[in-house]
Amino acid sequence: MVTFSLERFRSKLDNPLCIVLLAIPGLLLLIQLFSSLSSSDGGVASFKACSTEECLLKIPRIIHQTYKSKDLPEAWKDTPKLWEQEHPGWKYEFWDDERNRAFIVEHYPWFLKQFDSYPNNIQRADSIRYFILYHHGGVYADMDIQPVRNIEPMLGDASVVLPVTPNLGLTNAFMACTKNNAFMKHVTEQLSSYANRWYHLSRHWQILTSTGPTFLWSVADAYTGDDAILRVPASVWGKCMICASSCPVVQEGYFQHLHGDSWHNWDSWLFTYVIFCHHYTMIFLGWLLLLLVLLRRDTPAWAWAHREVVAASVAMFLLLMLFQGA
Repeated sequence: MVTFSLERFRSKLDNPLCIVLLAIPGLLLLIQLFSSLSSSDGGVASFKACSTEECLLKIPRIIHQTYKSKDLPEAWKDTPKLWEQEHPGWKYEFWDDERNRAFIVEHYPWFLKQFDSYPNNIQRADSIRYFILYHHGGVYADMDIQPVRNIEPMLGDASVVLPVTPNLGLTNAFMACTKNNAFMKHVTEQLSSYANRWYHLSRHWQILTSTGPTFLWSVADAYTGDDAILRVPASVWGKCMICASSCPVVQEGYFQHLHGDSWHNWDSWLFTYVIFCHHYTMIFLGWLLLLLVLLRRDTPAWAWAHREVVAASVAMFLLLMLFQGA
């Protein structure tokens, strides 16, 4: 029968390995608890999009969306119609791959070599949205984002609007800015320098950090220009974590989110659903591997002799995994 002795537990704490086994999940649990208590952004009710009483819309009433061709997947066929339906008086612009390249050729030939050299088409789809927004102004939204009401109240009187992702940082799935916006110009100018970095070790990571959300997040955080960036909390634009099996429409929210990630590959699954969505499980497996490597054949005997420490450590990991699945 397994018994727990507090006195024996205390006596094991002079063992460095025991301290490590308790410190790893203990520190992670403290970080997770602090994050959970401080992560609330107040939701739609507390979101302030206006900086002045007049709150005049600065962003042009233009909606931009892109896809490789005019033949949209069945799940996204209603998206253009819904944007037009919820935004009467707005102009709707659809951009396919052919029109995107012609736009670069005509207006930004200095970027054409880089545009053509991207190894993945999604990188061209990412980069073109920055140029379109800078050139025309307006709103860009991925095809898997459908409006449930007019988004003007969310845009307020901002010059730049970027959404916060519940995963980590910012995302480029939805953006808005004024025409000839200084921040968006800065983004376009940074693309070439991010195109080939030493840390582009996989397709997924290369896309995220060269043209995608992580690239935009990095540029926005380092930006020191005059344009103030309105960052829309995930609870306001209604985005759920990528680990969630579904994403219901937020009460008084602005969007319905369909399944996207059409560019994902096998390494995207590895990064997203294994490492990101099950990070505590992966750390726990690493914890077990540490024991096996350090103790080898003595692992079962050592674990039994230090069962109070092992039990406490496993219990903390189980709590972390509950947070992970929440």
